[in-house]
Amino acid sequence: MTVAHHNPIIPGFSPDPSICLVDGIFYLVNSSFHLYPGLPIYMSNDLISWKHIGNAINRPSQLSLSRATTFVGLLDDGTELVATGGLYAPTIRHHNGITYIICTNVIHGTTDVLGDEHSEQFIIHTTDIRLGNWSDPIVFEFPGIDPSLLFDDDGRVYVQLCKTGPEFEIYNSEIDITTGARIVEPTLIWTGWKKGYTEGPHIYKKDGWYYLLCAEGGTFQYHMLSMARSRNIWGPYESYEMNPLYTASGTAQYVQNTGHGDLFQDQNRQWWVVMLGVRMKDGRSIMGRETFLTSVDWPYDGWPTIQPVTCDGNLEGNFKVEIQDSFAAPWVYLRDAKLDRYHMQDNRITLHADPVEITSADGSSTFVGQRQRRLEGTATVTVYKPQHSTSVRAGLALYKDEHRFLTIGYDFRLQQVVFNGLNQAKSFSQTEAQKVELQDFMSFKIDYTETSLQFSFWVNDAGWSDLATLDTAILTDLDFTGPVIGIFAIGRDVAVEFGDFEVDTV
Repeated sequence: MTVAHHNPIIPGFSPDPSICLVDGIFYLVNSSFHLYPGLPIYMSNDLISWKHIGNAINRPSQLSLSRATTFVGLLDDGTELVATGGLYAPTIRHHNGITYIICTNVIHGTTDVLGDEHSEQFIIHTTDIRLGNWSDPIVFEFPGIDPSLLFDDDGRVYVQLCKTGPEFEIYNSEIDITTGARIVEPTLIWTGWKKGYTEGPHIYKKDGWYYLLCAEGGTFQYHMLSMARSRNIWGPYESYEMNPLYTASGTAQYVQNTGHGDLFQDQNRQWWVVMLGVRMKDGRSIMGRETFLTSVDWPYDGWPTIQPVTCDGNLEGNFKVEIQDSFAAPWVYLRDAKLDRYHMQDNRITLHADPVEITSADGSSTFVGQRQRRLEGTATVTVYKPQHSTSVRAGLALYKDEHRFLTIGYDFRLQQVVFNGLNQAKSFSQTEAQKVELQDFMSFKIDYTETSLQFSFWVNDAGWSDLATLDTAILTDLDFTGPVIGIFAIGRDVAVEFGDFEVDTV
């Protein structure tokens, strides 16, 4: 299969990819952390064109994201880590007509301290991915992250996980896939090659070997893929003498931080790998962790060789979403959203304002948006003056989490256009305000490139006026999430109408 693919294949906020082939169609899932609906599903029949077709966590009753909050704290080397809770590192597999996703829900505590968290592992399944009827989760306990599934030839089902703590190590367990019950308790099978942040395990059975693929080095500049293998799934595992299997660390490649991959075969048995990476320019990686694809040579009884990950720049035209007349894919909310506060009709969206601020880690601010998919583009929206407008703020936001966002909007009480920027990880805070008397409506715009962000407004037919311009470095951190562009309304149950909301126009 010759594939002239364009990287990234899933642009924007799309880390920790996992993929499977079902009836000639590729299905891929990513981590979604604090966003609802969660675990976005993408499909392709050729590895070139991709569509976002839905989300596996698509009902509030499936699980809670109320503690998918974000911690900002210091690592041992003094750098700031921005760690968001929620849905981590799903694995998708298909077996006997059923598609399974196994995943971790990282639930943060209330102390706002790194490490105050616990993990719930869960399995969901469906017999029709396109229909999107995913089951309620089967929850099972394990103190770690990044679970994976292997359906062995003899019918046994194994789960591989990363046990976190002072050491990151890989454990294997046998389970009953229908109940999640353990048949064999988790057993340590590999401590890793570099013995640092060994995570993201997947086992593949090939040529009589169990090949264990892992990520190591942490998900930032030292990220890598490593491999070990054994004749027995329980080990012992021998490390590949040419590890790391793949890394961009120490190179001048545009795509950096590569790792957390999943190997797979296409319809013609050719091997490939999907992995996360970031487009890094002069220390900036505004799009966050994205999904990349490259080919793999894997000889019989040997070790795989991963070809270099290349990137085609701002060629996100091969990525599509299935736009719907309701808040389904590609729309996202924050944590456990109050869905009755959102209404869409034609090109109008009505938000019923809530007093929960965007800065709040408790509750869900009235915000709905879409992942930024283009490296360069424009987002716009028009806000209409509400009938009761004395205590509401509404506008356009570029959001990463409650500690890091940039907004432009109108404060109807103060009669001001206001820009607010915050990044607590960089001790950055900026506010710009301009007195404007609003008649019937006002439009807002964000122009974005790889290096700059410009926030503007249009009122009373006066043309566009710039309010703030920033370097994208202000939102580049050691973090897990990517940019979401959306609309917000903050106040006390005031209905605010928005029109012509668009993201990624060029």
